Amino acid sequence: MRFLLVDSILELEPGKRIVAEKRVAAAEDYFPDHFPGYPIVPGVLLVEMIAQAGGKCLMAAIGSTRWPILLQVIRANFRKTVKPDSVLRIDVSIESCNERTAVAHGHISCQGARAADSSLTYGFIAKSLLTANFEDEVLSNFLAAKGNSR
Repeated sequence: MRFLLVDSILELEPGKRIVAEKRVAAAEDYFPDHFPGYPIVPGVLLVEMIAQAGGKCLMAAIGSTRWPILLQVIRANFRKTVKPDSVLRIDVSIESCNERTAVAHGHISCQGARAADSSLTYGFIAKSLLTANFEDEVLSNFLAAKGNSR
């Protein structure tokens, strides 16, 4: 399973707000087991979508030496079942950010209804710990299309 849970960025204010999208394919690896005959997106993956989108928002603002990682799920609520072939809108706002941590709140909408929301805390690691020259593909594509680079 590939663990990229954000397909595209629709709007971005680096370090402040991001709106992203995830198209949930019927062929996702987890559907046969979650649940047989009644496939739904696991709640933990909805939280991860919010975390990944918020991480991209932070990456766009913090420069190229640090990388955000999820430290804490403060709160998570699941409000609507998300089925295969759904298009999800992920909206995340960064509430605070300093050298050590960041706090974000986000929600996912599906067909105009709120499916999930969560508040998260991020920490930062040195980007040098990642594979050399690694870049976030979704963020890089968005910034290139807008004529920006990090």
